[in-house]
Amino acid sequence: MSTMEERTFNYVLIGGGTAGLAVAARLTEDPTITVCVLEAGEDVTKQLDFTVPGFGFKNLGPSKVNWGLSTVPQVNAKDRSLYLPRGKALGGSSMINLMTLGRGHEAEYNAFASLGSPGWDWKGMVEYFRLSETFAPTTEEISKFEVVFNAATHGTRGPLQRTLPTWISELQAPVIRAMRSLGVPYNPDGASGNNVGVWTSNHSIDTNGARSSSASAYYEPNKSRTNLVVITGAQATRVIFRSSKDASGNLIASAVEYSKDGQVLTVSTTEEVLLCAGALKTPQLLELSGIGDEKVLKDKGVHLELNLPGVGANLQDHFWCLFVSETDSKYESVEVLNNPVRAAEEWKLYDESKRGMLSGIGSTLLTFLPKEYFMEGSDRVLPEQIRTSLYQRLENIQKGWLGEGVPFLEIGFVPGFLPIPGHKAEEGKSYCSFFLALTHPFSSGTVHIASSDPFASPAIDHCVLDNELDIEILVHAIKFTRKLADTPDLSSVLTKEVIPGPEVQTDEEIKDFIRGSIDTVFHPIGTAAMLPREEGGVVGASLKVYGTSNLRVVDASIIPIQLSAHIQATVYAIAEKAAAIIKHERQHA
Repeated sequence: MSTMEERTFNYVLIGGGTAGLAVAARLTEDPTITVCVLEAGEDVTKQLDFTVPGFGFKNLGPSKVNWGLSTVPQVNAKDRSLYLPRGKALGGSSMINLMTLGRGHEAEYNAFASLGSPGWDWKGMVEYFRLSETFAPTTEEISKFEVVFNAATHGTRGPLQRTLPTWISELQAPVIRAMRSLGVPYNPDGASGNNVGVWTSNHSIDTNGARSSSASAYYEPNKSRTNLVVITGAQATRVIFRSSKDASGNLIASAVEYSKDGQVLTVSTTEEVLLCAGALKTPQLLELSGIGDEKVLKDKGVHLELNLPGVGANLQDHFWCLFVSETDSKYESVEVLNNPVRAAEEWKLYDESKRGMLSGIGSTLLTFLPKEYFMEGSDRVLPEQIRTSLYQRLENIQKGWLGEGVPFLEIGFVPGFLPIPGHKAEEGKSYCSFFLALTHPFSSGTVHIASSDPFASPAIDHCVLDNELDIEILVHAIKFTRKLADTPDLSSVLTKEVIPGPEVQTDEEIKDFIRGSIDTVFHPIGTAAMLPREEGGVVGASLKVYGTSNLRVVDASIIPIQLSAHIQATVYAIAEKAAAIIKHERQHA
């Protein structure tokens, strides 16, 4: 349903994004449960700009479906503000992301549990990864991509479609051979809990060649349910609490205030409010509702309902820099789509058979490397304490992972030119790019309200490169990629380094290049962390906000420590697990 028939629901969900629509679909499987979803954006689920995978990169730019946030100037990145696209539509960021479906290392999920949340370890998460997806590789694909299908870790009947690419660059094979020549193993199932090595990436693209999002997978098949109401163009502005608390002294959420068509409206709940607005918007809404660090709220003139200093703290992301090379012209890169004739041919191929370049996003090869694969000989002393004492345990876990085979570098191969300021592709040339990303930065930042105005963007500070280890890892990443380019398999294929460029050679020159070009991978987590309250946590294992009886957070902000993975698949698993927790509690109330 798309209109509102009643003003009171069992559950009110703020945010119809990746997690929100998944939770709503699962809860409304029970016809006695009524759910209202408030989504600030509109429904663009069937528009070609968002369904055609090959259009994915352009959706990251400013548009009506993008909040288009930015960081404050980053002092260690030459005072640049970093752009932060976030989805503003039904489906949220699953409508504008690059559709990569990866999972982290088993040790990372086990850390969720060891940090104080039983049941959130790898074993406890796998069933929810499986519930969320359908993965059914053909015999031909299993052979072509050296895939091992494991029914114990992959789902075959879930809403989200997980597929292998229908188009890959001819450069992929020599890149894999080059990786193997440097001792990097080929991983037949990077989603098995061991993601180390090089592997063909999986994507949230359906078998008809269209984007599989939370809107298409979870909402579209269920939108006719009479117990599910979705209100688009409805921006939540705050959670409203009852004047009295429960017997334990906890706040009780009674309604959500939102703005639509210039009107300020409310929708009430008889059971719970679920915050599913993402790692940048969820802490903003908590603070606007009076929950957060009392100093922050006092400074911005917001009435304090609950002092919870962890709100908006512990912001973590992935950060990347770039290596680009010209390639032998016999290897086509995505730049051929700049030719109108070729673009028309590719569109015809996609339109008629859902194949060709537009059937995917070009980037089909991922490599995840622990420290020992790319930092040989580095005896760098680990940094002194970087995070605040509240989050020291997180830092200590990451320090341990450096010696435990957990990936600290992602290398994504793209058969084309990934641009950065000051560089662009030359007409008629072919290129390939290697996207070099820190998977476990030691930097962490904050997201806080910039004012009491609910329509103002939050102040976001990633504190990027605030320590020497992060920049050293990226220096080694560039050196490793140059070593890769010099292997026999690639030295005759990659004809000229473009970025960083042959003029960038010394460590100091490489560091300067990194500071001037580093960016985020748009994987923010941790700002309403699932940790003990005394350690800076905002929610516990049930995802209820500490000090409240019926306010939960269900999105990437609950992830306490960063993953060596694109986080989309994990957010779906979080949503599935949250729905199961809520249903269980309801049945046993």
